[in-house]
Amino acid sequence: MTRSGCSTAGHSAAHGALLVLAMLLAAPSSDAARLAGIDGTYRHAGRVAALLEVRRVPEGYAVKLQGGAFPEAGAGAAADCVILAHGPAKGQRFEAGFDPVETDAFSYGAEQAARDHRVLRIVFGRGAAQVTEADVFGYCGLGATFLGRYRLVRDSRR
Repeated sequence: MTRSGCSTAGHSAAHGALLVLAMLLAAPSSDAARLAGIDGTYRHAGRVAALLEVRRVPEGYAVKLQGGAFPEAGAGAAADCVILAHGPAKGQRFEAGFDPVETDAFSYGAEQAARDHRVLRIVFGRGAAQVTEADVFGYCGLGATFLGRYRLVRDSRR
């Protein structure tokens, strides 16, 4: 017997929620200690070709997500997508609206960012991050995603 698409989607959502819970439980208890080591570059742990860069700035953190494509998508992949966001982190959680972006292949202006209210949500753990929300429908190409677990590949403090 096979599962329906709905039961598989529910299973994936439950699995993601368990990963976030595990990351929260594994972290130190004070807010300052919890976020002391999140600066760096992270690579998506699954099949998605995506990088997450996090750096400390005076107002909190600057975050950049880039990529978002599945390798099997080939030349039609939505690989040029870029999300920028900045703001404070609360506990192990980072939540901010999308910032304007201007690259050779991608443009998202300040007026559109203010109008769209797109949100990026990330939960950090030791050497890992879980992107739990990145509203890219109509922002990136079809099929692009940044959701999922990321592993730290380069600590920016080194």
